[in-house]
Amino acid sequence: MIQDYMTDIESMGTNANDAIISIGLVPMDIEKREISKGFYIKISLKSCQKAGFNINAETVMWWLQQNQAARDEFKGNYAHADIKDALKAMSAFIRETAQVDDISDIKVWGNGAAMDNVLLAAAFDRCEVTRPWTHLGDRCYRTLKNLTPSVERVEPTIAHHALYDAEAQALTLFKRLDKLGL
Repeated sequence: MIQDYMTDIESMGTNANDAIISIGLVPMDIEKREISKGFYIKISLKSCQKAGFNINAETVMWWLQQNQAARDEFKGNYAHADIKDALKAMSAFIRETAQVDDISDIKVWGNGAAMDNVLLAAAFDRCEVTRPWTHLGDRCYRTLKNLTPSVERVEPTIAHHALYDAEAQALTLFKRLDKLGL
């Protein structure tokens, strides 16, 4: 049953209200250890600035040091989706794929208790878009990762690409749950 989602974002900082440049989301059937076709959207930095999001200079410098495939995420940024439209599209994707009646049953896994889900929640609030899950559904992949350090992670096809990172994290999550006997 699809009620769990692994998310990954690429952003221009690590604090709530920092600009998000892409969102990747993968539906997971944890019981069957399967992922479904994911959601991916690139977001216009200009739309983030107009909405009042921050751009952290240190993060910009970090992005400039990444490999070309990661930096390619910025190509054509002027033509990427408006932040509000991107959040509405993410919300629609979850509504269309979730196999639950109550949004309090939807679980969204992010890599860090203070990262992906926090930045997304702040973006939903700032843009006045209803979040498609409640605080009860926030899950921290990083905590589980730290409980299972011996589990080798699945490498993403392209590092720092939100969809590929989300897919790799979901597949590694299954290995970590198996290791814990869950």
